[in-house]
Amino acid sequence: MAQLANVEKSFRTAVESGAMPGIVVAAAGDRGLIYEGAFGRRDIGAPTAMTPDTIVWIASMTKAITAAAAMQLVERGKLALDRPASDVVPALGTAKVLEGFDAGGQPRLRPPKRPITLKHLLSHTAGFAYEIWRPEIARYQEATGTPGITTCTNAALTTPLLFDPGDRWEYGISIDWVGKMVEAASGQTLDRYLADHILGPLGMTDTSFVLSAAQKTRRATMHQR
Repeated sequence: MAQLANVEKSFRTAVESGAMPGIVVAAAGDRGLIYEGAFGRRDIGAPTAMTPDTIVWIASMTKAITAAAAMQLVERGKLALDRPASDVVPALGTAKVLEGFDAGGQPRLRPPKRPITLKHLLSHTAGFAYEIWRPEIARYQEATGTPGITTCTNAALTTPLLFDPGDRWEYGISIDWVGKMVEAASGQTLDRYLADHILGPLGMTDTSFVLSAAQKTRRATMHQR
């Protein structure tokens, strides 16, 4: 109990100091829930307190869930780690490597030396990147009118590779493409597949891509330091 009191003190200090607007924490073991707590507020500008059932945006944590879905399909023989991913999602076969820009500011592209595989995508070694960290991709988007990843459009996934698949590591849009592979191999939309095969069996009924009206009333505001 003394250890839990110290843990709670840390969380309370974090919200009282302003380091965090609000925190929801839970710990569980093989015998069930060990600890659950909520601290602070859902919105810095509003009085609503954080509660254990507050809905929060998990952002790139969806990558781990999507990767688990892909590996389920590998186990079932519907996907393969080392075959060309374009066998499942043909659009991946059109990805080119960005070598630079010409005098007119237009991108110079070439075919990759090897095909992209599911393993490349899962390990972030396919060559894809994010424009928020790589100015080359932002410049490509500006030159070609390609929308940014925050638009959540399919067109945002058409940015080029920064290197040949398998050459090195770069954090980027690879797992978005894994989601496309899950859909193609399963015949289900990604949200439906996750609900049926991962989230539902785990009892994660409050986790989804689209929020219900009831969930929206429990949603925490996104904050930026």
